Amino acid sequence: MIRFFSGNNPLNVIILFFLGLLIKLPYFITPVIPKPEVTDGFLYIELLKTLQQSGAVFPVLYSILAFVLLFTQAITFNGLVNDQKLFSTPNYLLALSYLVITSVVPEWNVLSPALIINTILVWAWPRMVGLYNHQKPKTVLFNIGFGFGLCSFFYFPSAYLLLLLIVALILFRPFYLTEWLIAILGILTPFYFLLVYFFVWDKWAMVKGVVPAQYLRLPDVSFNWEFWVKFSLVVFPLIVGLLMSRTYSTRLLVQTRKSWNFMIFYLIISLFIPFVNSFQGLTHWVLAVVPISLFHAAFYFYPKKKTFPELIFWLSLIWIVANYAILNS
Repeated sequence: MIRFFSGNNPLNVIILFFLGLLIKLPYFITPVIPKPEVTDGFLYIELLKTLQQSGAVFPVLYSILAFVLLFTQAITFNGLVNDQKLFSTPNYLLALSYLVITSVVPEWNVLSPALIINTILVWAWPRMVGLYNHQKPKTVLFNIGFGFGLCSFFYFPSAYLLLLLIVALILFRPFYLTEWLIAILGILTPFYFLLVYFFVWDKWAMVKGVVPAQYLRLPDVSFNWEFWVKFSLVVFPLIVGLLMSRTYSTRLLVQTRKSWNFMIFYLIISLFIPFVNSFQGLTHWVLAVVPISLFHAAFYFYPKKKTFPELIFWLSLIWIVANYAILNS
């Protein structure tokens, strides 16, 4: 299976689509209806209100939307990584990893604000790593900042993605104060338009929901045997892939090596954000799936002998099938 997706056959997109449907089948059979949490942004809450009537009649709608987001994110990010030549040859291992990882952790198949935000992050990633040779970086920086500002309307702690944009500016651009100011202006612009909307429509009472109180705390996670199985299947290939990417990226161009280093910062920041205003479960850690899937792809791609990566892959599929019984128990 790993060798099959190591090629660049466009037919892999169709196969991945049906494979994704198969491994996410439990979420179509037993759909999860998302409920608003204290940490959710007002745009996400409004989205749930819009879907509430249709979702009550057709609850699988939430599962369909979640699958569409996951599949499009996987295929789009895979294509962008191939365009950036982060691997020596194009392949579909990243898309495969994305779909498998999100199936290993059930909470990552729910329509959540963090899952929606990943679409914006996938869009922003090539623009950040491409800053070093962009003809009009100010326009790109404003657009990225604007996208990150919108993210906070779905899940406010995602405002800390500003750190990711700062890392991109440090890694890929010489210091120009105007570019930093434009990036910050882009982040603030959605808030400006939101305040104008509140003023015109006299909805100042909604202001309190835009910037909730911020606090750090450990998430409410049950450290049972199921958690450690999921943890092992996600973290072990991540660590091995990270180490292998560090070794093999030395043979690549300077800007490509910087892109790999940027993904390490992306991973650290996305793992930190869910500690802000956290609540029960692993739902918001889906923010980290984008960088995790890249390092999983490295774990599958670089070894000459694929025996061990194949073993981890099939163990992941066995666990996904076991989740069928857990979800229906």
